[in-house]
Amino acid sequence: MKLSSLSFHLSAQSSNAKTGPIAVSTSSRLTCSPSCPFFENGCYAESGPLLLHWRKVTMGERGETFGKFLQRLKELPAGRTFRHNQAGDLPHNAGKISRTFIKKMVESVRHLKAFTYTHHNVNLGENLSLLRFANRNGFKINISCESEAQVDSMIAADLPAVIVTKADETRTQWRTKAGNIVLVCPAQRSDTTTCADCMLCHKRGKKVAIAFLSHGTGKKKAEAQLSQGS
Repeated sequence: MKLSSLSFHLSAQSSNAKTGPIAVSTSSRLTCSPSCPFFENGCYAESGPLLLHWRKVTMGERGETFGKFLQRLKELPAGRTFRHNQAGDLPHNAGKISRTFIKKMVESVRHLKAFTYTHHNVNLGENLSLLRFANRNGFKINISCESEAQVDSMIAADLPAVIVTKADETRTQWRTKAGNIVLVCPAQRSDTTTCADCMLCHKRGKKVAIAFLSHGTGKKKAEAQLSQGS
């Protein structure tokens, strides 16, 4: 896909109670990964006000071009927390992440505490090297996993990992077979903690993965996918 065909939306200060007052973005639905098991099948972003917003960004009714989006990121105050993609993924061509996107994003968020997530296959094309480049240069891209084995694999590959778990998970933390720590998202375990307070998705120990409890109206579909992959 061409970056020029995509729309990106930036909220300089989110009003979402869980993220807290940080900067957040939304990318066109066309950026979604073909390898994501939750695409139209339990994705938390496919319901409520976020879905309505996401549709407008995808249709170009909201948001801006990639160039203008980058300029707005550069204008954010230094040290500001920025979560890229409350919905959407990294621009790609048949699952191969755009090199231009990664290089320009890294340049544009150097002054920020920037993080995001991806469901792209790290072993496709040059995805692995691009993801490592971004993470080593300040743009934290967490790899979304559906199994602890995948978490261990990503951490062994020197990439930060997050994992989706079932909503009824009662543990707050545990270890994988490889000895890595899985820590349930503090913002999901507290009514007062936000992304702005936590920041573990931006900076944490290399052997620590963050677990997100399935949520939203599609959580049953999401958990069915988890069961298939376990």
